[in-house]
Amino acid sequence: MSENGPRDKGDSGTGAPEVDATVVRSLSSPPAQTLLYADALGEAATQVRSLATPLFPTGPSPAGTPRSGPVSTAPGQTLAGRYTVLNRLGQGGMGEVVAAYDSRLDRRVALKLLRRDWDPGLSQHDLETRMLREAQAMARLSHPNVVAIYDVGTLEGGAIFIAMEMVEGQTLRRWSDQAPRTWRETLDVYLEAGRGLAAAHEAGLVHRDFKPENVLVGKDGRVRVTDFGLARAGSSPPEVSSNTPLPLPPGALDSPLTLQGTLLGTPRYMAPELLRAGPADARSDLFAFCVALYEALYRQHPFSGATQAESTEAQLEGRVKPPPDTTDVPAWVERTLVQGLRADAAQRPASMRKLVAELEVDLDARRRARRRKVALVALVAGMAGLTLWSGLLHREQESGCTGLERRLTGTWDGTVKARMKRAFLGTQLPYAQDTFQRAASLLDGYTGTWVRMRTEACEALQAPSPGKLDVLKVDCLERRRAQLRELTELFARGPDRDNLSKAVQVVQSLPPLSACADAKALTATVPLPEEPSVRTTVEALRAQVDRLATLRMAGRYREALAPGEALLPRVEQVGYGPLVAQTLYEVASLKDMDGDYAGAEALARRAITVAAKSKDLVMVARAWTLLFREVGWRQARYQEAQGLTLAMESVVEVADDDETRADSLNDQAIAFQEMGRYEEARAAYERVLELRREVLGPEHPKVIASLNNLGVALGALGKYEEARAAYEQALNLRRKTLGPDNPLVANSYSNLGTALGQLGKHEEARELYEHALAIRKSALGLEHPDVAISLNNLAVALNDLGRYEESLRLLEDALALREKLLKPGHPDVANTLNNLGSALKGLGRYEEARRRLERALALREKVLGADHPDVASTLNDLGEVLRLMKKPGEARARHQRALAIQEKALEPGHPDLAISLNGLGNVLRDLGKYDEARARYERALALREKALGPGHPLVAESRDTLARVLERTRPGGTSKQGEGTRIAVPLP
Repeated sequence: MSENGPRDKGDSGTGAPEVDATVVRSLSSPPAQTLLYADALGEAATQVRSLATPLFPTGPSPAGTPRSGPVSTAPGQTLAGRYTVLNRLGQGGMGEVVAAYDSRLDRRVALKLLRRDWDPGLSQHDLETRMLREAQAMARLSHPNVVAIYDVGTLEGGAIFIAMEMVEGQTLRRWSDQAPRTWRETLDVYLEAGRGLAAAHEAGLVHRDFKPENVLVGKDGRVRVTDFGLARAGSSPPEVSSNTPLPLPPGALDSPLTLQGTLLGTPRYMAPELLRAGPADARSDLFAFCVALYEALYRQHPFSGATQAESTEAQLEGRVKPPPDTTDVPAWVERTLVQGLRADAAQRPASMRKLVAELEVDLDARRRARRRKVALVALVAGMAGLTLWSGLLHREQESGCTGLERRLTGTWDGTVKARMKRAFLGTQLPYAQDTFQRAASLLDGYTGTWVRMRTEACEALQAPSPGKLDVLKVDCLERRRAQLRELTELFARGPDRDNLSKAVQVVQSLPPLSACADAKALTATVPLPEEPSVRTTVEALRAQVDRLATLRMAGRYREALAPGEALLPRVEQVGYGPLVAQTLYEVASLKDMDGDYAGAEALARRAITVAAKSKDLVMVARAWTLLFREVGWRQARYQEAQGLTLAMESVVEVADDDETRADSLNDQAIAFQEMGRYEEARAAYERVLELRREVLGPEHPKVIASLNNLGVALGALGKYEEARAAYEQALNLRRKTLGPDNPLVANSYSNLGTALGQLGKHEEARELYEHALAIRKSALGLEHPDVAISLNNLAVALNDLGRYEESLRLLEDALALREKLLKPGHPDVANTLNNLGSALKGLGRYEEARRRLERALALREKVLGADHPDVASTLNDLGEVLRLMKKPGEARARHQRALAIQEKALEPGHPDLAISLNGLGNVLRDLGKYDEARARYERALALREKALGPGHPLVAESRDTLARVLERTRPGGTSKQGEGTRIAVPLP
């Protein structure tokens, strides 16, 4: 009953830190600053009601439908069997929000409770449907700028609740009003909300009621969009089709409150098409966003008149009121907002993502970009008939080679560094300061090297006869600078836990500058087209493709995928093969990370063909490697993947790029691991480790991942001491490079704990698992798959120590978490079910244990196949339970099948064979077949002594078991069969 932590794949990291597991929190202690959620319910938060007053009054509603029964929200009241009310957060027209403690998953949540009488025209079914729609809409999103939904359901009497992320802070409206804000501060905060809204649109959702009251600014500085109660998938069909505006109640345009009835939403922020009861889509939300931002920047509504009718007319016609003369908001911001406030939706920006991108670039940056473009066009025009290389030479000679560090302005300078520090510290995570210092130090070193190499390259171009290689160096370095800028802008744009957790390893993984001085690497690059206009277009598109690569490296898969898919046809239209292949590869890689393995496979196949035609050998090798990953590792079509191996290995050798060679071998090793071919996996991992150390250096994240993977393979082979050594190396390197509290450090603690458990050092394993759990809770929050892994592994250690009740509680929490977060049938669910069976067996609850184990067995057989070693593990646990239930025939059949699987899948001397042998021995001993039992025990002991050493606890256990059966088979020291061989064993 054990489980390795998640295996590093070498190309991504885990999430981010949170609270120490030893801290005991008081359930009745309110946060220092608590968000008033009532704003998001459509009513001001000034109404105070006794907490003892039932939220849902009794008696029939005005429409004649029965109301929900009374529900008390007094502190200490338990709702839905798991939520203990802590204190009231706010009350609104639709209901009430309370702070609560979720006892099942040990966290504070905000419970939104719907008032039954907020709209007497709606039936209970309609109310439940609407609330479920809100929960489903938000649960479909996973974005740092969207409030997370955890649970939805009904209380006794039919009342409906939604459990959501607890945000300590205030609404965006209150944030704007509480202190003077500069236009830049206001814009930055709204841009975060815009990114959340864009993520909703890309998930196929429309908010329909975006406004400052429905945006939360947390104490951590993070901005979250909430209250998707009016959200619907896709474009909403109109309930009324009319060109005539619907009548508004008096004061509707001056109120921030949501209206119910025919017109759903807040008229003050409604697009013209909604005021006419037309369909809502992403451009309607974009309109509302621009209204809210206009208000915040200029302190006036964009549409106003002497009467409400005149204001409504201006809003319907898109006549925007000019900003005050005294404003310091740049004109380009106004122009962008005015475009978003057009009456005709078709004339607004095409998407929230595009609007956010327009607002992210300030005026000075735009002017610099225009100047660069004009200079480039002039240069190309003036150099007609000359080579592009001499054009670059002329530009370098004109500008000179001093002060090239100024080229890093806006990329890595004091301002960017300060913004990045604010963003990191804004996460309020315990390792934020340490991570910032580490990442900033690495970036200082990277940019220092860049300035030195760029100066040298510039000076080389000043020489009388510069070569083509010198020009390629400059192009390479400028490309690296652009990629660096994308990364620093990502880090500096606001508090983000994912950014923080991955920052150091992402910086370490920046494209190496050494490649810009490597003649082999430079000349292997397919040159850009020489026709000036095509070259200019290709360079611009290449920068966008490079941005996809940067976002992928930083783990922003979903953020990059939609722009990548939109970019691909534009690149294909230009028709420059190497760039088409690179774009196909990047979008395929993003699909891989987002879980669309079939889509990634299709694009990888196309990338292979295009790259081959373009003679881009390295890209051909990378695309083949990606195809192997999708077919073999990702989709478990192992036989088909084996058929791809020869072609992949051949193109990798032709490309002769060691980093690509290592990545290819790593994917093969993972496939071997998943197939149970552990010896082949170990050999491949060792070669990968050797290559990566040579190419990337001893402390690169991929080197550490290789050590981790090698440990996994060694553990599967039963080489526990060697596995322990590999895990310890990975742990020490991660602590050194990432700091002690990074989530990847928790991964190493977890895996090292597994190795110690396999060595019988259960108390040491428990300590490491607790350390990993504390880091993961702190870094990732309480609802994360890695937290479930730590809960599971800690339970394993407690079970091994005989602390079955504690183990059972943790496993139940792990199972609930995994069933919520993972897809049905996921192997990790089977793992926890298997371990639950073991804990229940330890408590003597055999029938419950049997049910858990049979479910685990069915899942494993379905997902892994009938002959996978993990199936044997479950069979052995089930066999032992059946033996204890006095069903020896069934038990013996399970152990025999397990042994057959292991003898086929594992090496002949693997210690796991001893588990099946001991299980068979136990059944035979119970049946009185002592000689047969002794033969099984002797073989098990020999296996364990050879694999684990004489001092291992399992060896001692086998000796003890064998001694007991020898007492039966050799009365008086003589075997019943006359065997004269004696085995000296210590007796208990």
